[in-house]
Amino acid sequence: MAPSNSRPRSTRPMRSSRTKVKTYNEETSSDETTRISRSERASVSLRSRSTTRMPRSYREESTDASFNEPVEDQNSQSLVAAPTEEQYLASEFVPTPRPPRRSQPRRTPNPKPKQTKRPSRTRGQVGRTLHKRAKTDHDHGIILGSGVIPPWQTLPYHVLMDIFLRASYPLLDEGRSDRNDSVKWLVNVALLCRSFQEPALAALLHCPPLLPAHKTHALLSLLSQPLDSLSMNYASKIKKLHVEVEPVLLLKSGPTLGYFDLAKLIEKTPQVHTVRLYHKDDYTVGIPPWHITLSRWIYPNPLLDAINDSGVILRSWDWNGRFYETDILLELMAHYHLGPAFRGLRELKLLHLNDAQPDEYSGEGGGCLVDGIKRLQEIERLEFLECSMVSGQVLTNLPHTIRSLTLRNCDRMWSTDLTAFLTSHGTNLQKLSLSHNRHLSMSFIQTLGQTCPNLELFKMDLSMHDGSSYHDVEPHFDQLLLQSETPTWPVKLQEIELIQLRKWDDATAEVFFTSLVNAAPDLRDLRKLGISAILKIGWRDRATFREKWISKLEKVFLRRSLPPNPNLRSLRKRQLNPDNPAALDGSETNIDESRPGTDDSGPSTSTKRQSTRLAQQSSVEADDATASSSRRTSPSEFGKIQGMCDIVNIRIDNQRPTEMQYNENDFLDDELSGDEDWDGADFEPAPGHAW
Repeated sequence: MAPSNSRPRSTRPMRSSRTKVKTYNEETSSDETTRISRSERASVSLRSRSTTRMPRSYREESTDASFNEPVEDQNSQSLVAAPTEEQYLASEFVPTPRPPRRSQPRRTPNPKPKQTKRPSRTRGQVGRTLHKRAKTDHDHGIILGSGVIPPWQTLPYHVLMDIFLRASYPLLDEGRSDRNDSVKWLVNVALLCRSFQEPALAALLHCPPLLPAHKTHALLSLLSQPLDSLSMNYASKIKKLHVEVEPVLLLKSGPTLGYFDLAKLIEKTPQVHTVRLYHKDDYTVGIPPWHITLSRWIYPNPLLDAINDSGVILRSWDWNGRFYETDILLELMAHYHLGPAFRGLRELKLLHLNDAQPDEYSGEGGGCLVDGIKRLQEIERLEFLECSMVSGQVLTNLPHTIRSLTLRNCDRMWSTDLTAFLTSHGTNLQKLSLSHNRHLSMSFIQTLGQTCPNLELFKMDLSMHDGSSYHDVEPHFDQLLLQSETPTWPVKLQEIELIQLRKWDDATAEVFFTSLVNAAPDLRDLRKLGISAILKIGWRDRATFREKWISKLEKVFLRRSLPPNPNLRSLRKRQLNPDNPAALDGSETNIDESRPGTDDSGPSTSTKRQSTRLAQQSSVEADDATASSSRRTSPSEFGKIQGMCDIVNIRIDNQRPTEMQYNENDFLDDELSGDEDWDGADFEPAPGHAW
């Protein structure tokens, strides 16, 4: 019998994706492949396969360069030579080609292939988790739509940009110094159609992600090109610049790129109005002032002078105590606030402004701080983050144009100081945010309704953070509120958020909640109410208190809308049965209408039972709605029902406040315990003596 020329069958199962692809060797032509003898193919297919080696990947190229991958020399040379628009988009958005695989030598039609020794691979350890290749074919669920695709591409430019901007925010995770997946999503949307290109790129460049550092050099090179050679004006799309100073401004981006000059980027972006120079450790709350180390990067005078000379008008700026000594920074702030770029600031954020001697307070630093802020004639929003220099004397001397005030982790702030500030400056105040202030109680709230008539947002967080060895997470006041201090609420409040209210008794808490219920008829603009309270009383009394006040506050403030009208719909009626193809295409909408049957028929009987059950449920809901409306309109409680809040979240417990709240998901096993092979029977030695 003649020997068979067929290819020996492999014991390895054949995947569907492999049967569709003829060859993965893109360098060899089809003619060369046909000249390879069948015996050579058999020798290739019969070679031994190692189960421990990493399988070859046929995945497509990535869409963005990794943050941890080094910059290729080829890309570096193109960036230095002022890349064109296509080169910049290719380096920033389009997938970068990978180098050719070394493990795949190019096939030649030689009669005797050269035997090459396979390089040895490091075998994995025993018990190591196998990194399996992800499946390329996913079974997507059946999505039932209306069958009508709206003409999204016909929407105006500003509408599309607003949609993309809101859907992709934020592009950068500043706490981890890494890009988010929304960058890749915006690029894919820009490549989808011509109408989406400009609004998607505008949303991407509105606040461009300036990490990794070589991307920043590529952006500057693109903006340096003549406008006639570009398809759109990229410089006019940039409105904000958030720069992490150490990886972008302090370190080099390679031997060819060098240091990045932020002043040149600001000169190329005339529409920019917000510049933030931040440090990633600024997102860690509770670091003591004596543990905050100065950064190696400091505010350079040439950069600040270039900003003043560039012609931009800033609306938001940050001064950070990590980048200069506090006394020198205050002098620098007072000097540059008179410049043309800083004169029109409306939002100012001050971080880590602390005295040289934390135990002693001198009014000289506070006077310099007030002097620098007063030079801003249009300041409206002011934020003090971890500034021990802020005191009642500083607040009372601030400009009267402030509409938003944020105090976070300021250790020299007391309730009497805040009361004095609200009395003199509370008329124009619209937002008040107080978080992690150790000495600040809620005694000021008894005059809040009179001193702040235009207040719209009131937020107070009494959770404390301490990163020192003391780990002190308790507030430094005796009582949160006295029983005689009845709160008053501004009538224009839209959002109230009070977190971890503690150091009070049940009588004081009852006075507090009663004031909210009594003020409900006047709080017509309130849409969000969130209160988290801690009561150190018996569990029976606390359960009774919680059941009483949570139900009452939800009854007074929570919105109870009527069910939607079933006759108003945008989707067609269809059966949610994937097995029935007629239901998927919308041809069969109602069984009773398309095929009336007798009582003995199965489908009609089940449909009638379902219709009866739905009718009974609708009648019960209608009765409940009627009863609830009758309870609302009762003469005794009609004047205290607000019913306009979309969110009412009330929590009353005795939980110990911590920096991190844990739940049951944090205590699940992340890995196997090692006892999976135990069959339930332990080894028992044979009876007898041990010797």
